[in-house]
Amino acid sequence: MDVATLLIAHYVLSLGSVREASRALERPVASVSAALSRLQSHIATPLTTTTGNRILPTLEGRRLGRDLSRAADLILELAALSATPEETSVERHAARISVSLLALSRFIVVARTGSIRSAAIEIGIGQPQLTRQLRSLEQDAGLTLLERTASGAVPTPVGTRFLSLAEDLETIWLRISDRAGDRFRRASMMTHLGSVTPLGRESRIAKILAFLAAEWPLRQPRNPLYISSTNAEELLAGLNNRLYDVVLLDTVEVPAGIDHRVVSRSSLAVVGSAGVIGGRETDLRRLLMTTPIALPSLKSGLRQKFVTLIEDILKPAERALLSFVEIDSIPVIANLVIEHGYIALLPQWAILGLDDKMAAIPLPQTYDMQLSLAWKRGSSSESTAGLVQRILADGGLMDA
Repeated sequence: MDVATLLIAHYVLSLGSVREASRALERPVASVSAALSRLQSHIATPLTTTTGNRILPTLEGRRLGRDLSRAADLILELAALSATPEETSVERHAARISVSLLALSRFIVVARTGSIRSAAIEIGIGQPQLTRQLRSLEQDAGLTLLERTASGAVPTPVGTRFLSLAEDLETIWLRISDRAGDRFRRASMMTHLGSVTPLGRESRIAKILAFLAAEWPLRQPRNPLYISSTNAEELLAGLNNRLYDVVLLDTVEVPAGIDHRVVSRSSLAVVGSAGVIGGRETDLRRLLMTTPIALPSLKSGLRQKFVTLIEDILKPAERALLSFVEIDSIPVIANLVIEHGYIALLPQWAILGLDDKMAAIPLPQTYDMQLSLAWKRGSSSESTAGLVQRILADGGLMDA
């Protein structure tokens, strides 16, 4: 890790754009992006997330952003100590300094002990190796930092100022990277399970995920389980990119190279208030044409089922006239149904326990929603998928 990487990462976080940081520091976009990735990899935690064309800091990125800002100030002061061409700003010069944080740390030990030999013994390396590293540091910094004497090595006047800045920078870096080792060890052993978002506490998915979370530590105490939720499309992309070891999907179609097994099936119904739907003899086609519909986006398996339904019962011209809103939040969809006269396609269990004001039109079995466990074919994830299936089977949560 070098000081230029910390400076570049600060600029990306503060400007919210790799390209803007690239322009500000006159560094190639690829170099700026690589610097950010290098830092995130080194500390084993993401600092940014992408929204549209903007880069936003994660919560951890916001927390560490203050330290990175202070580190950037110190790095600019280090850069200002060395001579720079008149046409180059201190910021652009600093973004090109290839001084490593390890070299700074070793310089601090030498300055503290006053002897390269004593510092080499303390660090645990050979004296010739440390001497070469110090010369390389001075060359990279463009400064003479140490005065060699018969009795040892002492900082030059500029070296004394450099030492003070280096000590402050080391303190900040130790704070930033303090927990990286633990994160690395945990991340290397962690199993990542992705899942479609549960529809509610009583949903089959919620029960499955809770059971897995409770049972996993008993069977894999050294390999923690991390569970995250998103839509089916992003889960499949994450499986291909190896962000997930296994995923739980609510879609029937899976791409080539992905193996899957159905975990459970749920009957679906068109749900609405009793005043909107009326009796079970309600004309479903007319209901869809005359009532606003609340739907999740096309990235979800539930929406794919709705598309199949309307293709079966409506003509193309009729489908074009449907009135609907897209919301990837089942609680919001439920509120639209209960309080605002909308209808929605939901699992039948979703209306169990609701009052007499709610009604549903059950759909035939051909529209059942299936939940599948999926994994990358021919990968190490096959054993993980097998373990997940055994846990769910033991808990009575796997359909035969």
